[in-house]
Amino acid sequence: MTGRPVAFAAVLACLAMAPHAWAAGGGGEKKELPHLGPTKAVVLKALKGTTDAVGLKINVTQVNFPGVPERAACRMTVRVSNPGSRPMATHLLLKTFDTYKAAANTWLIPTGEVAPGATVERLYSCKMAQFLVFDQDSASAWPNRCTVEGEESSPCPVGLLFETNLNLTEAAAIDGGGGAKGGGH
Repeated sequence: MTGRPVAFAAVLACLAMAPHAWAAGGGGEKKELPHLGPTKAVVLKALKGTTDAVGLKINVTQVNFPGVPERAACRMTVRVSNPGSRPMATHLLLKTFDTYKAAANTWLIPTGEVAPGATVERLYSCKMAQFLVFDQDSASAWPNRCTVEGEESSPCPVGLLFETNLNLTEAAAIDGGGGAKGGGH
């Protein structure tokens, strides 16, 4: 009976070390894991004048749980906070892409009305992603539409502070850049 707890502890220790071994490229091909913790903070301005420099704070965090493909897991948490003094609601259109810039997931995320000082959190299942695109062209989503103090506004007068642990990029960077010129500048 004493062998089981020791064996169980050894298995737990191996599982705890697995992400570090993968990140270091231990065995076989090198695996690149996304950073954990917010690495980007970008202020997205409203389309028309507003007294709120930042109306809502959006934090998108992806967490990957390693394992064989059928057991590996990916979860994305979207946390929306309202540090302002007015209740606000909007939709966000998010798209994720893998290391090879192939589409992974697309979500239209409703925040619901977020009261001043309140936070709303949503949990989504996802495929492992490396890049995140915040699509600003959706007619029903921010910045084209939102609700402030119960009144719908289009275009939305609310700015966002956006943080993520993925590489936040523009759609043009994913699809080849359209008219971007080489040279690395």
